[in-house]
Amino acid sequence: MKKFFIACYRLGCWAVMPVYILCALSSYLSPSVCFFTDALALGFPFVLLALLLVMASSLLFKNKRIAIISLLVLLTGFANIRNTIAFNPFAPNAPEKSDSSITVLTWNVFFFLNDHEIKDDTIGNPRREMINTIVNSNADVLCFQEYLSYNNGRGLVSMSHILDSLGYKYKVFSNDHIYQVAGGYSEVGAMLFSKLPIADSGRIAFNNGSKEHAPFADVVIKERKVRVIAAHLASLGLYSDTANTGQGSENVYKLSYKRKGSIARKIKKTALEHAREAAILDSAFKASPHPVVFCADMNSVPASYTYKKVRGDMQDAFLKKGLGLGQTYDALSPTLRIDVCLADKRLLVQHCKVERVHLSDHFPVITTLAVPK
Repeated sequence: MKKFFIACYRLGCWAVMPVYILCALSSYLSPSVCFFTDALALGFPFVLLALLLVMASSLLFKNKRIAIISLLVLLTGFANIRNTIAFNPFAPNAPEKSDSSITVLTWNVFFFLNDHEIKDDTIGNPRREMINTIVNSNADVLCFQEYLSYNNGRGLVSMSHILDSLGYKYKVFSNDHIYQVAGGYSEVGAMLFSKLPIADSGRIAFNNGSKEHAPFADVVIKERKVRVIAAHLASLGLYSDTANTGQGSENVYKLSYKRKGSIARKIKKTALEHAREAAILDSAFKASPHPVVFCADMNSVPASYTYKKVRGDMQDAFLKKGLGLGQTYDALSPTLRIDVCLADKRLLVQHCKVERVHLSDHFPVITTLAVPK
C-alpha cells in the first residue's frame, strides 16, 4: 500500500509540471494559434499553487530530484508570476493631494445596479453607497465601464447630474447606446468624468459586435496634458442569452455541460476579439501625443496574451504599489484581477489600491500618479 501511495505521489508531481509549463506559455500564445489561451491564463494561479505544493512536499520527503526539477519548471512561469502577484508590503499610503499629481478611479459600475428610480433613492441605497465611495476616493478623473444614466426622465435619477454636482464638470461618453426612456434618454457604455479641464477628447472604435468604443480625454494638469482612456473589452457572455428565459436559474454546471459546444465557440470568439482589440489599443497608445493612462475592465487576467499585448511597456499601477493578487471581480475566484490602471513610464505611480466594497460586481481601482514637468 505504501508503494502505491508513493507511486501516485510521484505520478501527480510529474503530471503537474507539464501542465504548469503549458499555462506559463499563456501570455505568449496568440488566440489565433491557441484559442484556449485565456483558459490557460485563468488556470495559471491554481497550477502555480499545485507546483509550489509539489516543491514543498519534495523538500519535506527529501526528494532532491523532484525539488530541483520543479524549481527549474517554476522559473519558466516567472513572467506570469511577476504579472499576477504584486509584492509591495511597505508601499506608502495615499499621498497628499498635489497640483502636479492626478488621482484616477476606474470602476465597472454594473449600470449603477439598474436602480435609478427616485422612490428608491433613500439612505442605505447601494447606489448611494457607490456615490459615497466615489466621493471618498477624492479622484480627479473617473473611468466607468457598464455606465448607465437617465437624463430628463420622469421619476428617474440622473447619475450624470449627480456627478456634475460633485465637481465633475467635464465628461466624455463612448456613445455606445442611447435610448429614449420616460420622456428623456439613457446613456449606456463607457464614460469618463473629470474635475480637471479637458483640452481634447475622442473615441477609439473597437468595431466589435457590441459596438463598443473607448472614450479618451486629454486632461490638463498645470499646463501638462495626460491622455486618459476608459475601456471595456469584450465580455465572454457565456450565458447572456439565458436572461429572462428561465434558463438562467438552471444549475450552471448542468447548463455548461449541455452547451459545451457553444461555450467553446464563445471562448474562441472572445479570445480572438480580445486580440483584435489589443492591437487597436496598441496603435492608439503609440499615436498619443501625451503620456497615456489606460483604465479598463479587460475581461482578461494578467497571465493572458491580451494583458501582455495591451500593457506593452507601460506600468501596471497595482504591480507597482499593490500587494497580493488584487482581485477586482467580486465573484468566483480571488485570482480574477481583470480591472487595471496602466500608466506611461513618464508618469510616477505613487499609490494604487483596490477598494473592496461589495456594491457592483467589480471593485474600484484607485491610482495616484505624479506628472513630472
